[in-house]
Amino acid sequence: MIHKLNNKDRCRFHYRKCPVPFLYISLIMIAVLVGGCASRRLETYQELRNTEVQPPAYYYTEIKKKITNTESNLIVEPDQYLNEIEAKVLKYQKQWQAQLESETPIPSLFYDLSTDTMKAYRQLAASPEDAKARLAQPIGLELLVALGYEWSPGLKAAREKIRAILEQYPQAVYLENVLRQYNAFTKQLDTKVGPMTHKEMTAMKFPFPDTLTLKGQIITEDVLIAQKEFEIALRDLVTEIKLAYYDYLFLVEATRINEENQKLLQQMIAIAQTKFRVGQGKYSNVIMAQVELSKLANVIITLEQQRETIIARLNTLLNASADLPLGIPMPIEEERVISTLAELYALAVQKRQEIQKQKLAISKMGLVVEMAKQMTYPDPSLGASYFENRSMADVKHTQKMPMTFMTQRTLNPTNTAWFGHRNSYIREMGVKIEAMEHRIEELESSLRFVVKKHHFGMETANRSIRLYRQALLPQAQQALDAANTAYQAAQIDFLSFLDAQRTLLNLRIEEQRALRDYHQHLTQLEQAVGMILSKQPLTQE
Repeated sequence: MIHKLNNKDRCRFHYRKCPVPFLYISLIMIAVLVGGCASRRLETYQELRNTEVQPPAYYYTEIKKKITNTESNLIVEPDQYLNEIEAKVLKYQKQWQAQLESETPIPSLFYDLSTDTMKAYRQLAASPEDAKARLAQPIGLELLVALGYEWSPGLKAAREKIRAILEQYPQAVYLENVLRQYNAFTKQLDTKVGPMTHKEMTAMKFPFPDTLTLKGQIITEDVLIAQKEFEIALRDLVTEIKLAYYDYLFLVEATRINEENQKLLQQMIAIAQTKFRVGQGKYSNVIMAQVELSKLANVIITLEQQRETIIARLNTLLNASADLPLGIPMPIEEERVISTLAELYALAVQKRQEIQKQKLAISKMGLVVEMAKQMTYPDPSLGASYFENRSMADVKHTQKMPMTFMTQRTLNPTNTAWFGHRNSYIREMGVKIEAMEHRIEELESSLRFVVKKHHFGMETANRSIRLYRQALLPQAQQALDAANTAYQAAQIDFLSFLDAQRTLLNLRIEEQRALRDYHQHLTQLEQAVGMILSKQPLTQE
């Protein structure tokens, strides 16, 4: 009868037979099963916690029995001398950091930043808005150098490089501390018979204190090299600011001179027009004067454009906006170098930062070679390893193989194998040191040429300045005054007056150009020597 029931009737039949739906029964059974498993898992976990963990077999066979091997009875004690060296290495870091954070972070700077004026300008740099407002007023060279020192991204990068190298001190100390600690590792051995089990190995190194000292000295050499790079960046920045400042000063003076001549020429045009009206002059004189006036106006426009370019250059050196307005530059005191050319040669070889940097690099390379020689043989170490060959007993079903516990000591460097690559590395460093010494000779030779070049340019410009001031300018001024009087008295024509006026204008411009060239050659001479030279007023001979 059941087979004759349709699907609908079958469902009703099962429902009547089972008071609880089959789905609900299944869910209840799953919940009971999961709860039982969880309870059993909890009991197992509690049992594991309460069960005392038994040491491995090798603990009883080797360690607890206390091996009588004399090589394993060495007691590891802290090395007080090595700890003192580590403290000394870290002391170097603190000293350099204190110097870096001081007002004058690096001694023997290319430019003196310790004066009261420079300190005030550097404090002003901390407030960019106030500093930019101050730049709109008449500016001096000290203000630009102070702001460039504080704002230049190149100098900031050089400072941060020094800070980064200082972090190598604790790294060197940390590495030595790690080498002195016990280390453990697992290594699989292949005995060609089944899987092998290799227990952990313990080892301890005892680095020589001299090696750590050399590492600290190498880091110190790196700091000194970074210091020289900072000095080079500051020297070049000051040099570029000075060169741009002298160009700026020349353009301002040239514009002023042309504007004065423009006013004088306008007065003479008025006189020429008056004479033409009364029939004492020619109209061609008026035309010539207007042509000359137009030329002066064009020259002034060109000078103004060049002035804007120089302002953009100065702002770029200060890491400011290129369109930031700058006030007129203050005049520079005219000075001359006291040292002779031979003395400048000696100073350049001694003070040039690139040569000092190269010597520091050679010193660092020598320390590296010395450390490589000391590290030819590895540092002494103590070690112990344990090996239990369980696979042999499992495979052959014979008696269990004896377990092995080996100790190792490497205190005698004569027993250490020699590798040829170490010797070749030392020879390579020796060749590099020799090449670096030849590089110093090349730098000194080229440096003498640069010193000679700018010293000659400075002396040439100085002679030109004296010639203009002592002879040419006074004579040209007298000629112009005489031509002006003669023209107004109708004794000469207007063309003669224009020649006298043009001659004086050109001489005044050339005198300012010679003065600019003198200051620029002096600046580049100091850059070549690597220091600010002793000077005296230019008028003293």
